[in-house]
This record gives sequence, structure tokens and C-alpha cells, in this order.
Amino acid sequence: MKKTIWQPVLLGIAFGLLAGISITAGLSFVVSNSLTTGVIGFHVVLFLLSASIGGPLAGFITPTICVILIILFGDPEFVEFLSRPNIFWTNMIVPGMVMALTSFGYRLVFERVKMPARLLPWAGIVIATYVINSPTILSIQYYFGGDNFATLPSAIFSNYQDYIPQAIFDVFITSLIFIALPSRYLRPLWYERLSRSDLP
Repeated sequence: MKKTIWQPVLLGIAFGLLAGISITAGLSFVVSNSLTTGVIGFHVVLFLLSASIGGPLAGFITPTICVILIILFGDPEFVEFLSRPNIFWTNMIVPGMVMALTSFGYRLVFERVKMPARLLPWAGIVIATYVINSPTILSIQYYFGGDNFATLPSAIFSNYQDYIPQAIFDVFITSLIFIALPSRYLRPLWYERLSRSDLP
């Protein structure tokens, strides 16, 4: 296999396993109210790192592996929630698609902005993932779950409130990792650079 294929696949699997373990081991916690249920913890940092460095393939694989691990080994109550078809499939597919989009955003920024100025647009990308992910998942779940669409705006707003601390945490931790990593490890692995002019 080409280098640009096997590295993202391995990275996606490894980060997906770590993300799933972080949830099943209790390093994340479930946030639930009358309208929504979600998980807050370190796993989203792993999603974002996988997508940014591993590209769209790794970005899609990581959340998928994470959900599978939760279904197999997670808290029974949360597993029961995830086992509903509309909940299961939206959590399998939508985060992977959003992370795949994130990888394109990171590549665009990587090619045009050097460190540390790159951290500002990166923060915007992270926030955008939450802006896109939450209403997409909830809208699909409401549609296929037969829920009352009149409560959808409230559910989305409630979800945003729950995830504000998570988004801040994600921006902070991923930025620290990008600062700490040597420049050669910040290059997206899923395409070949044409020149060395865009090195950090």
C-alpha cells in the first residue's frame, strides 16, 4: 500500500481505540438532560488530531472505531441509548464525516499559515466542527426517531451549552500538542507536499 494510505488507516484505528478506551474507562462523562445526551472528555481531542494529521480517512475511521468500542465495552445504560438505530447510525457516520471535513480545513490552513499564527484559524476549525456536528446529528435523530421538531431548536441550543467547555478544552489541548510537536509531525499524512516552502 502507498504510504499515504496505510499511515492514515493505522492512525485512525489507533486513535479510535484510544478514544473508545478513554470513554469506556471513565475518562469521559455523559451529559444528559431532557432533550439531549452527549459525552464530554478527551476523546474529541483524539478525533481532531486524527483528522488533522491523518486526513479524511483517519478522521472518519477514528469516531467509528470509538463508537464500536463503546457498544462492545461501554456503560450498559449508555450502550442501551446508543443501540437505538437512529442514535447509533448518526453517531457512527456524522462525526466521521465532520472530522473528514476538518482534515480539509487543517490542510488548507497548514499550507497557508505558519506556526504559531496557525493556531488561530485552527481554533475556528474546532468551533466549526461543533457548529456543524450538533445540529446535523440532532436533526437526523429527530427525523428518523419521530420526535417533535418543535423542540429541536431547544435541543440544539442545550447541546451547544453543554459543549462550550469541551470546545475550549479541545482548542487548548490540541494547540499545546501542535506547539510541542516537531514540525515534521504536523504535516498531514494523506498527501504529498510539492515543495518545502510551507514548512512551519
